[in-house]
Amino acid sequence: MKILEGLEIEEDLPVLYSRQLNSVILSDVHIGFEEEMASKGIFLPRIQKKRFLSIYKRALNVFKTRKIVINGDMKHKFNGLGRQEKDDLTDIFKDMKENGVSVSLIKGNHDNYISLVAEKFDNVELLDQLEQDNVYVYHGHREVEIKEGKIYVIGHEHPRISIRDKLGFSRKFPCFLVSPIQNNSYVVTLPALGGYQSGNDVSLIHSNYMSYLMRKYAVLEKTKPFIIIENEGIMEFPELGLLKNIIF
Repeated sequence: MKILEGLEIEEDLPVLYSRQLNSVILSDVHIGFEEEMASKGIFLPRIQKKRFLSIYKRALNVFKTRKIVINGDMKHKFNGLGRQEKDDLTDIFKDMKENGVSVSLIKGNHDNYISLVAEKFDNVELLDQLEQDNVYVYHGHREVEIKEGKIYVIGHEHPRISIRDKLGFSRKFPCFLVSPIQNNSYVVTLPALGGYQSGNDVSLIHSNYMSYLMRKYAVLEKTKPFIIIENEGIMEFPELGLLKNIIF
């Protein structure tokens, strides 16, 4: 399914494929989240690494490429590198290297100290952003200048959409968002890949968003969600301005 020129989504995968970059783009993996929660007395099954390995391999097979862009927040801990983070990241980068995968790792606000692991692997390149032709990929947590005709691909938001039925019950789905902004440009917001990163509800209120471009420039009424229904596929929904009676 094409969501903008050169950008595609497929099956029920929480990833984007860029023809310009010939790369799978994903975001917000949050390796080490279970370790951080355990330090607070909340013990969760360790699923993040297994989920990432499964999704990235399936995505490479679907889109027929060996290139991945990780668009920020590959790890979770802010103020250090946890033991689980170090071990899981080492296993992941080793697995990708053995499978001949080239990795562009764009640093997000959680990715402090990730270089201590990433620098040991020659297939992993650390970046602040990645730009080619009209595609500009960065995590979304900082300000950028909006240029004419650009497509900005961000993470950071963990977007999900809550759909309410006539009885008042709701179901929550992770989603992609495609938002027009100024200068004939767009923002494409990626869903979180991490299994415990359930998401932030999509709304028509700018202050509810975390990323600079969505909070300041997105035309929310014209923003189109593409919701992920696990084990079924991805469904294109109407613009948010037409959905306010069922999602708000």
